[in-house]
Amino acid sequence: MRRQRAVITVFFCLLSVVFLGFSFAVIEAVRMAGARAQCANMTSLGLWSAFSEYDNILLEDYGLFAVDSAYGGDMISREQLTSRLTSYVKKNEDAASEVSAKLPGLLLDPWKVTMDQLTIGEYALLTDRSGEYYYQQAVEYMAKTAWADAIGKLQDAYRDAEGIRQAESEFENSRKASEKESAGMSGEVSSAKEELTTYTETAEDGTVTVRTDPDAVARVNQAEEEGKRHDPSSRMADLKSGNLLKQVCGNIRLSQKKINSSDLWSRRRGNKGVLALDTPRGGMVDDLLFREYLLDHFRNFKDGPGDETLLYQVEYLIGGKYTDQDNLKKAVRSLIFLREGFNYAFLVMNPARNEEATSLAMLIIGWTGKPLLVAAVKHTLLLSWAYAESLFDARILLHDGRIPLKKTDADWHVPLSALMSMNTFLKKADGVAQSGTHGLQYEDYLRLLLNLMGITTLKTRSLDMMEMNMRTVCGCPSFRADNCVIGMTVKSDWKIPSVFGKVPGALLGTGDLSSEVHIEGGFAYR
Repeated sequence: MRRQRAVITVFFCLLSVVFLGFSFAVIEAVRMAGARAQCANMTSLGLWSAFSEYDNILLEDYGLFAVDSAYGGDMISREQLTSRLTSYVKKNEDAASEVSAKLPGLLLDPWKVTMDQLTIGEYALLTDRSGEYYYQQAVEYMAKTAWADAIGKLQDAYRDAEGIRQAESEFENSRKASEKESAGMSGEVSSAKEELTTYTETAEDGTVTVRTDPDAVARVNQAEEEGKRHDPSSRMADLKSGNLLKQVCGNIRLSQKKINSSDLWSRRRGNKGVLALDTPRGGMVDDLLFREYLLDHFRNFKDGPGDETLLYQVEYLIGGKYTDQDNLKKAVRSLIFLREGFNYAFLVMNPARNEEATSLAMLIIGWTGKPLLVAAVKHTLLLSWAYAESLFDARILLHDGRIPLKKTDADWHVPLSALMSMNTFLKKADGVAQSGTHGLQYEDYLRLLLNLMGITTLKTRSLDMMEMNMRTVCGCPSFRADNCVIGMTVKSDWKIPSVFGKVPGALLGTGDLSSEVHIEGGFAYR
């Protein structure tokens, strides 16, 4: 047998070193890619863990997700937020080694990554963009919890609000026209008196003398006094300048609570985030849902006693004052103005009521013989009559009664003659309230008033009330709405040691294949 030298074997031995090094380099590259994905996963898991510490009370009472980044303090603690986030990421980093230590040989950790540093980038707060992110969460909550048929009812309320705007506009134009006419009435009345009580005499030389007829003066004065005796204008002026809450509330005990304006989010320089988030919610339906959210989550005058800093909170959304009584007064004035538009429209379109007003106007000013003065007084009477009925309506509503938005003759309560004694007549509203069976309740009119307000104002004032309630009722005395984080970005640096790369490093002399990776991530409540 011929003997041959092992040349090929040596060649393949040399070639295998290259193949082996290349194979381990490929494996190491795959591991590195997996390690980078693992770093991203750990960062994401840390964010999810940190944001799982949302305020439970805020969620249960208001349906809102947010992390109180002050952690019981007064100001945002970026350091503590970073520390907690870092600890969660570290726990995920150490999870494999902990399991491997308890179950040796059963778990292989091929990544062996180590986080070097983590920093928080931008963050978004619940109050950012004038409460826009708060609005987004509130609407999303209502969209998922409101009944389908409720949307139709809310749209009806919106259409009613549009009708109210038109009625109020027409009423306001009529009121201004009446004020303009009244401003010139005194001069017209004086002119009429002069025409009725004087006459002229012409002497032979052509001299004209103006003389006063005593009998005419007596007749005019008597007619004027008779007119004043039936004129309710002075009584109505006293009524309008009187104690409004006493007139509409009667013997109802009113809250004496008040707040310090410096405690409100809207009155201080709050924290602001710079992270911009998507805001998909908006438009008519979403605005209606937000207003319904406010009615569902904030109390009003009809809810009775409570521990909140302010009890009339929906009224605060309308009035923006610092005491319960001032807010109730503002809400009642808005309610009366709302009712005045519809009541005035009813009187104008009702022939019988017009005839009553015309007759009384003739009795008051008809002695002047001036049709324009009679028309002006009639107009003033209709406005006063509409106000008196609206005041009566407000008292009925505050005593648990109902008032239809648009009235018929059967729903009208105040006769024209009652304008002379409205303070006494108002007491009858308490009995009427108990017998009412149709129409809108006080809460329904609050809904209409909210529909007449701008969303920006409602967002701001409702955040005030939410913050105050969290402090006083929910047991979070240091709670601040502008400390609530709802989203943020993070940056983390990781070290990935070489494992399989040690083989090609030794065989091929490539050196250490360890690397560092930079991960950017973020989280936001939706």
